[in-house]
Amino acid sequence: MNLTIKTEQLQDMVNRAIKCASNNKLIPLTSLMSVKVDNGVLVLTTTDGANFYYVRSASAVQCDDFEVSVLADLFTKLVLKTTSETLTLSVEDNVLEIKGNGTYKMELPLDEGGKIIKFPKKFDEFVNVGKTVKRDDIDRIIAYNKNSLAVSVTLPSLTCYYCGDTVISCDSHMVCSTEMHLFDNDLLISPQLMEILSIFKATEINCSINDDFIIFETANDLVYAPIIEGVDTYPADALNSLLNGEFPSMCKINRDDVLSLLDRLSLFVGSYDKKLIYLTFTNEGVMFNSKKMSGSELVPYIESENFSDYTCAVDINMLQSQLQTQSNETITMYYGSDVAIKFVSEGVTQLVALANEE
Repeated sequence: MNLTIKTEQLQDMVNRAIKCASNNKLIPLTSLMSVKVDNGVLVLTTTDGANFYYVRSASAVQCDDFEVSVLADLFTKLVLKTTSETLTLSVEDNVLEIKGNGTYKMELPLDEGGKIIKFPKKFDEFVNVGKTVKRDDIDRIIAYNKNSLAVSVTLPSLTCYYCGDTVISCDSHMVCSTEMHLFDNDLLISPQLMEILSIFKATEINCSINDDFIIFETANDLVYAPIIEGVDTYPADALNSLLNGEFPSMCKINRDDVLSLLDRLSLFVGSYDKKLIYLTFTNEGVMFNSKKMSGSELVPYIESENFSDYTCAVDINMLQSQLQTQSNETITMYYGSDVAIKFVSEGVTQLVALANEE
């Protein structure tokens, strides 16, 4: 085989495909990238151990069918550092030769039988499109919900995005709900899969689902993902109750003013403070204080409804994390609950749990 391709085109393909190569030492395939020509289409494939990502060439290539697997990181770095107009790939004696600015030879990884490794075939050709997902919706989910995902696997389902009547993420201290109905059935979507979808080029992504796996596909990108079990363990009802719970008072304040003061106040929040600050709602505005009162600053209300005297303690990092995702100049904040403060903005509802100071 002898494949010649524009360097810019191959660079674009490897730059996307490498995002799914997780380099997990326990799963050797995650360190490889499949390079395959099938009926004139170049396909690069990588995996993180669960998801398989296929990046297809936008135009036909002139080359006989072939398939090899290369070390993903090395191959990607070489391609991205190449400045020649074209690259030529050829295989001989289990070695991939790459000609661009110069000539480079990469030994191909072999299986236990001494044969070139090929990625497993994960699915047959799909003929029906069950759903269409907008790329903008994927970007919106990542922008708002990502910071609220759990890292601990105490309850594994919380490490995923819950896609039901809304998209919910929760780490037990922060909750985010985005008004968006993506699928006909409730599903858990891993953060890895959501990140892969965010690098798809098309504005709309076709989606096909069966009992065992889900496929997202456009003309140039396709990802295969197993259905994640445990959607029934996700505490969606309990979280929706919290999100829709009673918050008797509301105020609006300037977002940039709050973020600026939190940046200053963080200088006076030491390790002994457990990252906690106080919010006190006064007649004039919200007073932000460090625990030892060594730093304090008032942000005046733009608007206030059902004002009541109220003081709470929250984690300053969590508060910053949630507010940084908002794009509106004005923050709408609800308070008065015994468990959390709430922020609402254009179909997005966020909770930050009140801190236990003990």
